[in-house]
Amino acid sequence: MGWVILGLLALFLVVLNLSLFTAWRDKKKGRDKDSNSPFQGLEQSIRKPWKKEDEMLSELARRAAELRRKSDSSQDSKDDSK
Repeated sequence: MGWVILGLLALFLVVLNLSLFTAWRDKKKGRDKDSNSPFQGLEQSIRKPWKKEDEMLSELARRAAELRRKSDSSQDSKDDSK
C-alpha cells in the first residue's frame, strides 16, 4: 500500500512539474492568454469569481431600464390623449 501511495505522489509531482514547465514555456514564447489551456476557466473564475453574475445583473438592469422607458412613453401618450 505504501508503494502505491509513493507512486501516486511521484506521478502527481511529475504532472505538476510538466504543467508548470509548459505554462512557463508558453509565457516565454509570448502566446496569448486566450490559448486553450485546461486551467483557463479556473484562472478566470479565480480572478473574477462573480463575472457571470455581474453580466446577468447588468443585462437585467438594461432590460429594466428599457421597460421603464417604454412604460413612461406609453403613459405620456395616454396623458396627451386626455
